[in-house]
Amino acid sequence: MTETETMTDQALGYWNNKAQFFASGERKQQHRRMADLYEKGCWRYIEPLLPPREGGTILEAGCGTGRWVYRLAPMGYDLELTDFSDEMIRHAEALVNQQGLGKSVTGYHVLDICDMATLGDNSFDLVLALGMPLSLCSDPKQAVSEMFRITKPGGHVVCDSMNRFRKALDLVRKNNMAQFFNALNKGKVVAESGLTQTCFSPEELGDLFREQGFKPCKTAAITPFLEHPPSKEQVEMLDDDQMFSRIDTAFQTVAEEPWVLGLTSRLLMVAQKPETGKDRS
Repeated sequence: MTETETMTDQALGYWNNKAQFFASGERKQQHRRMADLYEKGCWRYIEPLLPPREGGTILEAGCGTGRWVYRLAPMGYDLELTDFSDEMIRHAEALVNQQGLGKSVTGYHVLDICDMATLGDNSFDLVLALGMPLSLCSDPKQAVSEMFRITKPGGHVVCDSMNRFRKALDLVRKNNMAQFFNALNKGKVVAESGLTQTCFSPEELGDLFREQGFKPCKTAAITPFLEHPPSKEQVEMLDDDQMFSRIDTAFQTVAEEPWVLGLTSRLLMVAQKPETGKDRS
């Protein structure tokens, strides 16, 4: 077994074990309105890209137990869901059906974001790869290549990732210097779970999408000044409605400022597949 295969098996075991935790809502209860703040930040970039309801195709890639299906399905959209973990997909399907949204999901797929071969070329108007599957997968370059393949010409991808610079800052503040140098120099860190994660600078993220044929449209900071995962104090701070609103407005105002992009825990990329595609031969 190769090192990559070993890492893949380790990751699969980890996420299968986590599926019940996500499905139970316990994680969302821990993060409370931090999840709302994250979703509002992403939604500002998703909403303008929504395809026509009739005939429009949306993929939630690396869906976990599902996030965007609960917003999009009630709006009349059909979606397909993929995740690396069969347990995540099992729970996602059960939760979707419990919410009475089963008719809106046209396919559930157990697929690695790096290999979505069972999905056809030029299939989706919009691909959502949020929750940082790009940073959690084994081969980000291959993952972006796959997203390019399955996106329709003129369609869009909205994807987020870990930020190399902010990760390095957080690690040096914890005096974890070995991991600090890995993040800063290699863009790789080993999480407490034991899984390797990939971090990108804003420029690296844009280059990654550009090299696979996409046209990067926007790079934005999502929950830029807060930690990931959030501290207990930050979670409690967001329980106050007035403070939540002020922070949300402040983040919206500076989300695309270059200096803020260097500070955010999560980078969000909006990229478009050119109408004519790209010759990558």
